Amino acid sequence: MTSKVPFVKQETNWFAILPKLFLIGILCLVFYHFLDSTDKHNFFILAFIVYLLIAFALRKLFSPLVIHQGIRLIKEEKFEQAIPYIQKTIDYYTKNSWVDKFRFLLLISSSKRTIRESSICNLAYCYLQIGETNKSREIYQDVLIQYPKNINAKSMLNTINILSANSNSI
Repeated sequence: MTSKVPFVKQETNWFAILPKLFLIGILCLVFYHFLDSTDKHNFFILAFIVYLLIAFALRKLFSPLVIHQGIRLIKEEKFEQAIPYIQKTIDYYTKNSWVDKFRFLLLISSSKRTIRESSICNLAYCYLQIGETNKSREIYQDVLIQYPKNINAKSMLNTINILSANSNSI
């Protein structure tokens, strides 16, 4: 049942794109205003580079390194090794829920789902991939209690139930 792609796909919160556009717009105005006339044609490129540097710095500041290690291990199909990193990510965003709440500003993220929510789904996915179906089912059920609109958890629970029913009928 292994897959090369982490299960959780991010949905976009289109409203959260506005701060990004606003920041790029401000940077464009600043560079257009302060560059001399010979360099004015580069204002957008400079604004975009500064935007990327700001985004990178904010992610380094407010996002734990373990989140990237966990995702990398999932992509490498090292699901059992990824579990502790994903758990640390969940713990970080549980403790620092304000970072997750304001991720559209602090992490310049336009994800509709919280990082904690996505990480919990990734944890359940890892357990499913290593054959711990019951543990995975419990985690997905907990996700639906905390986040009732989580489509990923609903579809994975349906998949688990179908697979369990098929294996029981054989």
